Amino acid sequence: MIAVAAGPALLDPAHALRDAFTVVGAVVTPVDLSSDPGLPPGTTAIVLGDGAPVPHAAALAANRSMRDALLAAHRAGVPVIAEGAGLGYLATSLDGHAMCDLLPTIATSGRGGIPGAVELLAAGDGPLHRVGERHSGQPSAAIALDVTAGSSPAWTIGRRREGWAAPGLHASLVVVPWTVTRAERLLAVASSPA
Repeated sequence: MIAVAAGPALLDPAHALRDAFTVVGAVVTPVDLSSDPGLPPGTTAIVLGDGAPVPHAAALAANRSMRDALLAAHRAGVPVIAEGAGLGYLATSLDGHAMCDLLPTIATSGRGGIPGAVELLAAGDGPLHRVGERHSGQPSAAIALDVTAGSSPAWTIGRRREGWAAPGLHASLVVVPWTVTRAERLLAVASSPA
C-alpha cells in the first residue's frame, strides 16, 4: 500500500506513478494531507509529489493528526519520498505555518516560472537510487527553501548539492519521472526490516 498525497495541496498521483506501482503489484491510495485524519491502514511507503501547497499551508498545519501519523510511520521504518513542492510538507514550516519538521529547512512561496530540466548525479544512496546514478528531472518552482541540502544530499547538480537522502528518506525539489525501477526500489526498502 503506497500512500500518495493528492489534491488540493499536491497534485493527484501521476499516471506514470500509478502504472509503475501497478506493474510491481502495489496499491496506490491517494490521501488528502489537509483533511484526512491519518494514513490508510497498511501503508508501507509515503509519496509526496509536486503541486501548490502554499495556498493550503494553514489547512495542512491545522491537520496535526496527519502530520503526527506521517512522523510516526517514518520513525517506524516506513520510507518517505518527497519530490517537488511535496518537500515543503516535511520542512519545519511553510510560509510560517508548522509542518512536519522532518527536514531542517524552512519553506516559503517559490519564485514562480518553470525552470528547465536538470541533469542529476546521485550523491548518496537512498530509497530510489544508488550513489553515482544519473537521472534527469524538473525542479519545482512552487516553493523556495532556506537550506537546500542536508549533510547527505540526494543529488549533485553541477557543483551544487541538493536534497536529502537516507535509507528511508528521499526529499528533493527536483521531480524525477516514475519508472518501474524506481517503484521496485521503493518497495524493496518498504519491505526491509526497519
